[in-house]
Amino acid sequence: MGPSLPALLCLRFCVVQALEKFYDLPAPRFEVEPNYPVPLGRTLILRCLGAYDSFNYRLYKEAVEGPLTINDSCWESMSPVFHYPNVSLEHAGRFRCLYLFHSFWSKLSEPLDVQVADLYEKPFLWATPGLSVPLGETVTFRCNSNVGLDRFVLYHGDPKDGFKIIKPLSIRKNEAVISLRNKTQEMDGNYRCYGYMSSEPHHWSAASDVLVLSGVGLPPGYCTTIHLIHVVLALASLVILLP
Repeated sequence: MGPSLPALLCLRFCVVQALEKFYDLPAPRFEVEPNYPVPLGRTLILRCLGAYDSFNYRLYKEAVEGPLTINDSCWESMSPVFHYPNVSLEHAGRFRCLYLFHSFWSKLSEPLDVQVADLYEKPFLWATPGLSVPLGETVTFRCNSNVGLDRFVLYHGDPKDGFKIIKPLSIRKNEAVISLRNKTQEMDGNYRCYGYMSSEPHHWSAASDVLVLSGVGLPPGYCTTIHLIHVVLALASLVILLP
């Protein structure tokens, strides 16, 4: 008499478990291009880089903002590159990927957030006391929205060459305030800001106009020194002119 069905099922389960442990596939490296908010209609590329000679890849969209149907949350490809030439709202969200190798699926990748921009009008960005700020001084950026956005992010640098993300310490109604104290030369360069709603963290506004911060301003104390020199010269002139 052969083994019973429960025994065969148990044996199969044990074999699969052993194989999965043997093929303990590491999670893939997950990359996005570009790595900044993608404007509507532009190109988005997601790369799921797994083990060599993998031949199947899956992309999952997590339900961050609400429930998703299976058709909206899973994409499958024979290529590790998921190419979307015309970004739309469905591409905004948090994603993970995994790959198939020798009939076994890998672990899920780390999550990756894709922000889609141009969904709200651009916020207004300005700086005080201005854009020519001496070294060691403080410059304050304000990013203001007319459409009720309640979250803001300031970008420093050029997205193509690398940039730094600066989150505000305080947000007032429709406005973020970001102060950069003890200004250094590294703080010079391009600045732009985006806004979004806290209830929809992947739906971003268009980028603000770019502000260019420079160190053309005079060093601390320079104006005071020049002013005192002018006063001394003026007094000396008066002494000479007086009888």
